[in-house]
Amino acid sequence: MATVNNSLVRKLKRVLIERFPSPDTIKLEDHDGIIGVITSNRFSGMETIDRQDLIGEIISLHLTREERQRVQVIVGVTPEEGVGYLAAAE
Repeated sequence: MATVNNSLVRKLKRVLIERFPSPDTIKLEDHDGIIGVITSNRFSGMETIDRQDLIGEIISLHLTREERQRVQVIVGVTPEEGVGYLAAAE
């Protein structure tokens, strides 16, 4: 089961990197479900719901229904927001 989860994390990260290339950052972890943070200037000026809709659309297009069920939450933040968010998460 761990191998399946690791391959899903790799697949999801690969998909997200295509849409959020460097210098954007993507951090994903699997703790009985995938959680993560995408840090991108692309989120500047976007409402939280619009950020989540964008991430959700990407996930829906590239993951199977079973794979999507493993994703708990992926948060989209700007670099400025990310500094505080990542510090609090550590």
